[in-house]
Amino acid sequence: MIPRIVACFFAVCAQFLSLAYADVGTCVSISYPAPSGSKNDIVFSFDKPYHCGRYANGDWWVSADASEVVVIKSVDPVTSVGFSGIEINPSTKTMQGFDQRISGYDGTLNVRLPLRVRGDSSVVKAVSISAEHSKKNTNSKCRPCLQFAAVLTVLRTPLAYSSGFLRPPYFGKEKTHYALPKDLLKHIPRLPVGCCTEAKYGDFEKILKRYRGVQLDHLENWVGRDMHPIDNMPDFGASIATDNAVAPLRFMLNDFNFEVQTHRLALINYLQMGVDLKGMAMTGMKWPGAGGHGNGRKLPILFAARLLGRDDFLQSAKRAVFSEDEQVYFSEKAGKALYGASCSDSNYWLTTRLGRGSRDCRDPYGYIDGGGHEIGGAYQFCCTAMPWKYTALAVRMLGLEEGWANNAFLEYADRWVIDGVWANPDPCASYNNNPDDYMKVYGPDKDNNCIRGAGRYKTKHGTKKDGGDYRNKFGDQMWLIYRNNVGQVGR
Repeated sequence: MIPRIVACFFAVCAQFLSLAYADVGTCVSISYPAPSGSKNDIVFSFDKPYHCGRYANGDWWVSADASEVVVIKSVDPVTSVGFSGIEINPSTKTMQGFDQRISGYDGTLNVRLPLRVRGDSSVVKAVSISAEHSKKNTNSKCRPCLQFAAVLTVLRTPLAYSSGFLRPPYFGKEKTHYALPKDLLKHIPRLPVGCCTEAKYGDFEKILKRYRGVQLDHLENWVGRDMHPIDNMPDFGASIATDNAVAPLRFMLNDFNFEVQTHRLALINYLQMGVDLKGMAMTGMKWPGAGGHGNGRKLPILFAARLLGRDDFLQSAKRAVFSEDEQVYFSEKAGKALYGASCSDSNYWLTTRLGRGSRDCRDPYGYIDGGGHEIGGAYQFCCTAMPWKYTALAVRMLGLEEGWANNAFLEYADRWVIDGVWANPDPCASYNNNPDDYMKVYGPDKDNNCIRGAGRYKTKHGTKKDGGDYRNKFGDQMWLIYRNNVGQVGR
């Protein structure tokens, strides 16, 4: 058998041997180049050559030898105390071992080198931002605190034709491989690219770059944004949600060509994210509203379920908590889908009375949109309205309504575009600028209904129609053209 040198995707070279396994070679080291520059490149070096290969998205695997382990002797950049950590099979949703500046730091999760890694394991390496500087000031703030991250999968045996598989989820100990089906594209509509002037040459390259790194997203609640590597993903949920909704819309236009490498990798990278999110969701992961932080994680799981033909993805989505399900509900009193997360009556009034507390609380009486005195603003306008608009459109156009299982969300997206803020009719008394009059002049009565009055925010009713931050021109154009013609879209 004659060795040959192969120039690999991600600019890595390895010695490949003519083995019985297609796509299988041997590696003594592998590298993940960082978009931010070579100083942040992640390099895994082994004690000897191991069988190795790459998944469909370009991520690496190595397989254990007769001793049933792979020995990783070094990883660059070097891990220092509290920075640039390494975890094997991250499995906790509240703790992390990558960077001490991020909430939930547990140094025991940061494994030490050399590593003896058994098969069916994911080795996740992170690169901290300004770690050297932060050694001098461990209280320095960072959002996010990581620059780059990558996953090396250790297998029990070599995987033949691995370029036809998605990498197993990096989170948890369950390491299922997902083959790319031959009919991968049959559920994606084929729409004329001429429909949309905002569809640009180079969109697929942007999508490829946006999703080319692991979406490190397993730390629950809003503090998880501090763990999102800059090179891999946005830190805030509103950006994540807009990206995750617009990308599937872009795949629907008929200039998408799976035979073109850039296009193919754009879709595969997106599906890989769906696989990773599925791995988290099946453990009961929570991406709660927390304003706009938790948005955007549900759609990629359902999208991957449809394209991969996997019912287990749908089942995993039922176990998780998603922002889109927490922050919208159908009110029988209003006869409308309204905005707001479940809160106590006192918490609803807290921001109005004292300027603190949750800013996305729903109306405890069920008449108007939530948010208190910031109704129509705060997290409704700034961070949810537009991402949800594009998400709802993608759900409808892909025929994912059953798996989405939240008609109120879909109705809310329509309502926001058509009607804007919903603040009338409202039989409740408004705040009178006296915090001490709570439950006397405004707020709940003795029966926990609202004290009656002239309405709280009637002047805001109907404002901000189809408005919001995190807007995307292509998403807006797709809505304009296809929202009222969803039933005519082939899928």
